[in-house]
Amino acid sequence: MNRIFIRLFPPSRSCAFASSLATMKDIENGRELFEYTSGRWIYNEPRRLAERRLAFNVDELLKAAAKSVNRPTSDIKSFHKIAEGGFNRVFDISMKDGTSMLARLPYLSTLPQRLAVASEVATLAFVCAHGIPTPQVLGYSVGDNAVGAEYIFMEKLPGKCIGDTWFDLSEQERFKVLLQIVKLEAKLFTIELPASGSIYYTRDLSPGTPKIDIPGSDGELCIGPYAALRWWFGERGDLDIDRGPHKDPRLVLQTPAERELAWIRAYGRPRFPFERAYRETFDYKKQDPKEHVNSLVDYIRLAPHLVPTSSKLNLPVLRHPDLQPNNIFISEDLSITGLIDWQHSLVLPTFLAAGIPNLFQNYDDKESMSFVPPQLPDDFESMDEDERAEAQEQFRRRHVHFFYLGFTQRINEPHWCALEQETGLLKRRIFNDASSPWEGLNTRLQMDIVRVSQNWSKIAPADLDSTISACPIMVTEQEVQRRTVLDESLCEVDSDMERINRVLGIASDGWTLNELFESAKERAREIREEGLAAVSDDPWLKEMTEQHWPFDDCNEDE
Repeated sequence: MNRIFIRLFPPSRSCAFASSLATMKDIENGRELFEYTSGRWIYNEPRRLAERRLAFNVDELLKAAAKSVNRPTSDIKSFHKIAEGGFNRVFDISMKDGTSMLARLPYLSTLPQRLAVASEVATLAFVCAHGIPTPQVLGYSVGDNAVGAEYIFMEKLPGKCIGDTWFDLSEQERFKVLLQIVKLEAKLFTIELPASGSIYYTRDLSPGTPKIDIPGSDGELCIGPYAALRWWFGERGDLDIDRGPHKDPRLVLQTPAERELAWIRAYGRPRFPFERAYRETFDYKKQDPKEHVNSLVDYIRLAPHLVPTSSKLNLPVLRHPDLQPNNIFISEDLSITGLIDWQHSLVLPTFLAAGIPNLFQNYDDKESMSFVPPQLPDDFESMDEDERAEAQEQFRRRHVHFFYLGFTQRINEPHWCALEQETGLLKRRIFNDASSPWEGLNTRLQMDIVRVSQNWSKIAPADLDSTISACPIMVTEQEVQRRTVLDESLCEVDSDMERINRVLGIASDGWTLNELFESAKERAREIREEGLAAVSDDPWLKEMTEQHWPFDDCNEDE
């Protein structure tokens, strides 16, 4: 399908997304409270909406909210939705005296149930005690309750989310925010933790759940099972497997792959790659999970050799799971007032926890990887409007990447030590790809294995006599070439799809603003017609293109 896309779509500037306002009718019939209303999906919308549907007892929620601050329910003046995303819905509860609080309710589809809320509550308390500004938790409930949904009540942070203004900040303003971010991360890297896993109040874990007490908490806090979604996605939550906590970094590396092996053996079956745009690369054939099993077995053989010899690189560290502008609150003078959304937080060995946060990194850019101070092109002033916009965006990405690294080098020595490891990025990449749920795609992990084998002399620790053991994995040159061709094709598809999504004004899952839905849907229909016309001389390719068109409704499980 990339043959079609590459001819159809020119580069385009991205659009901004924002929430929409609900009508009084929506509020009266409960749609505003229980249904997702902040946007639309141009394909598979019924499934996305069902995932985000959450009915609950409003009266009981308000009773619980008032009780959490020792107030009568009659003190509540208003209750309305202010935000919703992929995992939670957030409501504002305002009192007659002008004070207010937030109620955060996870959808029923948000996993792991009980543990996600329990871990976030404990993590918020833990990091706050170590000087990280976060909302104070006023009350919470996991499991069954009168509300009919799990919830967290928390204080409202002062300031505003920086997400709406991040792209408009000047260089100096970005300096100020990035410096504060790195200083806060430096605090996290100094906290001593006993194992990898997720943080919980001991009282919230059942007696039989593996746990390790956090020193200095008097048994109140502990490290328990990993709360990351990938451990519980699909039927993975039903598996009887080791989910941590782990003191040994070798187990941290191996057990996610062993989890995925257990899932494939119990539930795996041939399927198409989840991303439909990838399917042409594989000749529209379902992929056999046995091939992924082979890659996971290869990874497990490599995993013990990925553990650094330096003990400080193996120290467990907690980081924010999604440190990006929408989760950063600032005051008028750009001082950070709080970090929100600690759901699915993990404690991992330093060499795996390290890395520039996704929204700040620019790893795909050679100039950023060389740690060179960014500059605008010499011919910037003579460029046309679109070229200048593209050059400015490239400069911004390089700027953020460079100064995040620079501040980390100066302020956060443990993190910098991990970042400057030559093979650190490759180790984190293969760990993440081996940990990801299998959805019909094996190429990423296969390429990681190739790169590890090619860089074996830099990865494998030397023995006392300075000899390096042989790589336990052998990949033939012919197989290397096959994997490389596949990987390059998928990278082209990714680039094409990014351009298409910008043209349509949608996110990668088809989401768009309510007011842009009809135009996005119509443009998608036009693009489909153009795409089918481009392959009209090949009946089989036309049929496959039509069946697997990435912007039509589909069965996501086949």
